[in-house]
Amino acid sequence: MKITYRDKIVAAVLIALAILLIGLFALVRPKIKDIKADRETLKNLKVQEKDIKEQIAEIPGIKTDIEETYNNTNSDSKVFIPLDRVLDTTYVDQYMQSFADDTKVKLKSVELESSKLAPIDYYYDTLDDALADMRKAADVNGDLQQSYDNEHAESNSLSQRAKESIVQTNYGVTVNGTRKNIFNYLQKLKEFENAENVVSVQITDYTFGQDAAKTAGASLPDDKETEDVVKVTVEGNNEISNTSDATIVITLYSVYNMEKPNTD
Repeated sequence: MKITYRDKIVAAVLIALAILLIGLFALVRPKIKDIKADRETLKNLKVQEKDIKEQIAEIPGIKTDIEETYNNTNSDSKVFIPLDRVLDTTYVDQYMQSFADDTKVKLKSVELESSKLAPIDYYYDTLDDALADMRKAADVNGDLQQSYDNEHAESNSLSQRAKESIVQTNYGVTVNGTRKNIFNYLQKLKEFENAENVVSVQITDYTFGQDAAKTAGASLPDDKETEDVVKVTVEGNNEISNTSDATIVITLYSVYNMEKPNTD
């Protein structure tokens, strides 16, 4: 078969086109793969963008929740005494002295112990289920035990609850005064702080001079309601009065104030 010049030209053009197409395909194919990969990446990024937009939309609500929690916490903690206040002996001294002035007792000393972290006990009834065996024998349907559990659910819950710790600071206050004055001083202590507990009261002379006066053969007015200090001089130029020392231990409960969260 004789190939003409025209056929040679056509064949050469076809071969050239084939080579060109193969070259273009070789170059385009990786790009097609890249495009597919980019489309998948774009799809994933759009999903991430959606999630981020949803999270951003939640931020105002989260900010409100944080600020509400902060405000509620500070409101609840107002019952407690700021820690820097209880560590300031001047703050305590001025109150103890003003109470002493108001109740006509002599403030002899105020001693501060180191603050410590200690658990707060819960007050609940300790259950002694002495009838458990009898109830179990009679409880055919389980109703008796269910009724018992419902009745004592609160005490059971409190007995199993973990004890929370709080900063506690003890103060020892010693005063001298008449029976009435010391009682008035104890009443005044209730005005000091909300988070306060009078742990103990020790009175040196519960007779407020009566026993000493009788032993010395002297007479001392026994007026339990008097606020006036009465003194009598006995043998040896000693004085006996209708007063006594009283040592009072007070526990103050404190917390750190929460710092305001930065939600900007």
